[in-house]
Amino acid sequence: MTTLTDRPDTGRSDGPSGSAHDSRPLVLVVDDEESYRQALASGLSREGFAVEVAGDGHEALRLFHRVHPDLVLLDVMLPDQSGIELCQRMRALAPVPIIMVTARDSEVDVVLGLELGASDYVAKPFRLRELVARMRAVLRRGAATPAPLDQVLQVGPSGSTPGAGR
Repeated sequence: MTTLTDRPDTGRSDGPSGSAHDSRPLVLVVDDEESYRQALASGLSREGFAVEVAGDGHEALRLFHRVHPDLVLLDVMLPDQSGIELCQRMRALAPVPIIMVTARDSEVDVVLGLELGASDYVAKPFRLRELVARMRAVLRRGAATPAPLDQVLQVGPSGSTPGAGR
């Protein structure tokens, strides 16, 4: 396991914005290329993120359980398992935003990634500023908690259920 921040390991028990010592969003970068992980972690740290990195799916799951990231950047092609499979496993554990960052950019790959749980999909090579903008947008969307579909909505003096009367 490689930790690339000075962020203390607090178990993130004090909420999604981080520890009392570090309120930067925590990003878990999962990619098998070490030079890519290091460069991305450095760039994201300069952009105001705390960063943890993993080189394979097993290490990523261990970190995911330990640090409870606010967002995951996940490569599709990992040495020990499919990034798509890992995305589904993480999604089953927590509603954390996951952005697939991969060289696989065909329409089929993008649609599959999004339909199987990714919040966004970014093809390599990419511009760091665009990735950061997408990360911030996904984090903003993740902060909003939509009402359940079966919840009754009050409209004027009477209530109605979404989808009723169709």
